[in-house]
Order: sequence, then structure tokens, then C-alpha cells
Amino acid sequence: MLEPIGLDECAERAYQVLLRQESLTAGALAELLDLPPARARQALDGLVAAGLAGCRAGRPAQYAAVDPRTGLASLIRARQAELERVASSVEAYAAEFHERSLRADPRLMVEVIEGPARITRRVEELLASAEREVLAFDTPPYVTSYGSTSEAERDLLARGVSVRAAYAGEVLAVPEYAERLRDLVALGEQARVLPRVPTKLIVVDRREALVPLTGSDEGMRTAAVLVRQSGLSDALTELFEVHWAQGTPIFAAPGAAAQVHPEIAEEDRALLQLLNAGLKDEAIARQLDLSQRTLRRRVADLTRRLGATSRFQAGTQAMRRGWL
Repeated sequence: MLEPIGLDECAERAYQVLLRQESLTAGALAELLDLPPARARQALDGLVAAGLAGCRAGRPAQYAAVDPRTGLASLIRARQAELERVASSVEAYAAEFHERSLRADPRLMVEVIEGPARITRRVEELLASAEREVLAFDTPPYVTSYGSTSEAERDLLARGVSVRAAYAGEVLAVPEYAERLRDLVALGEQARVLPRVPTKLIVVDRREALVPLTGSDEGMRTAAVLVRQSGLSDALTELFEVHWAQGTPIFAAPGAAAQVHPEIAEEDRALLQLLNAGLKDEAIARQLDLSQRTLRRRVADLTRRLGATSRFQAGTQAMRRGWL
């Protein structure tokens, strides 16, 4: 039972005997376990070295067990620390192996995937492999099944994987997609919106990235490429981070805005987010369940409060004030 923390069978038997005795000598242990005296002394000295026993000098020396709640717990923590040090080196060793593989055959860096069905399957496999973080650009049109991708992300969030996604503003113009996004943010996704994003993109654990090679217009063959860990995948990750820094948070948790910025109501902040995303009035009114007339009045009021002369300037001023 104690082999995983470095004790062999003989040392474990000696420890079990020692726990039942106030103290004993190596000779006494040898008789109890039918061991050569030298082997019994070796087992006891090993327990002392492991912090599971103490030794009182004398002729002969007396050995006594340390409270297991202290001795064993300390030994377990030490072994865990050793394993964590080994685990921390896995990525470094893997990177060296991966780099050598790429030098031997650069074609291993990318995998071309053709057809909507294969792309959908590869996306699901890639998301299922995520351990720490997923980064994504999202913009229409959609080749993969939006529903299946949504379920895969729900699984990610349930597993505690961090998800950050930057959306093109036109995603919010589609009620079905906007509602899905609202649900995912409620589950823990961090979402930002921009007037446009450069491409669709998924980056998993900063080691693999999936990006389309062709468009998805009717009559055009669809294809994507899986980029394995390399300078190219690093560049795609950096591309995401640059756009993420420019994005506007969307569908923040209820109440969060009021706590951080008490001078702006939550509904006004939601309106500013949609304006800053570049949505048209019709789409904004649909998102906020407002009439066009009410929307125009609220936009004019916000613009006046911010001392702005245009919607663009209002967004800039809101960013400066920390409202977005």
C-alpha cells in the first residue's frame, strides 16, 4: 500500500509492527518478522530517513513510530511536489520532441481538412482535447453545425476550461446566434464583439489552431487547416490577442456593470456595447426589445451625457470613462 510513496514491502511491514509497539530494537524486529538483523536495521533506518520513525541512541538503539498523521502526510506532500516538478517538465520535453519532428518533416506542421462534415468532426475533436484554454474568432457564414459546436463549448465550460471568443458584430444581428451567445456567457464564456474579425479561428491550449482556407459560399469547396504548435500557431494566437484587446465585452453578468460603474445603468451599458460593435439600429432594437423611436431617443440621450457629437465619438468617450 505504501509503495507509491517509496516504501518497499519490508519497510511497510516494519512500520506496521512499529506502530503497535512503544519502541523496539532492530533485533526485536528481526525476530518478529523473521528477518536477518542487518535487513531489519536497514528497514528501520529507512523509516527514520522517511520521517516515519525516530531513533533513540543507546545500546541497542530504540526505534519508535512518528504519528502517521504527521509522518505520512509529510511524505505524501513531498512525493506530490516531486511529481509536480516532473509534470512541469512535460511541456518542455514535448516541445523539444515536436520541434525535432517538424525539422525532420515540416509537412507535419499542418493538416488540411476538406468538407463541412470533416471540419465539424475535427472541431469537435479539437475542443474535446482542450485542457486549459480555448480562443476563438466567430463570424458568419457557418460551415459547421452551430448547435453541435455550442454543445461542445458547454462541455468545455463544465470542465473548467477557459473560453474567450471575439465575435463579429453581425453575429449579434441574428436573434438565434445572439441568444446562444447570451446563454454561453451566462455559463462562463468571456465574449467580446468587434465590427469585424479577420477570419474564423479556434486555438486550443496555445498549441493547435484551426483556420479556414476557403470561403463557404454556395458552390465553393470548403477547406480548413489544422496548425500544430509552431511559429505559425503562435502568430495566430497573437492575432487573436490583438483583436481581443480591441473588443467590447458583451452580455456581462447581470449586476456587474452597476457595481463597477454606478454612474451608468446596466441597460445603457448594453446599448453602448451594441453600438460600439457596429450593429445597425434594427438589430440593436431587436436585441434590446425596443422600438426604433425609443432606441433613437436613448442613443441621443447617451450621446448628450457623454458630450459626444456622433455615435463613434460616444463609443470613444464611453471607453475613456471605463463604461465599456
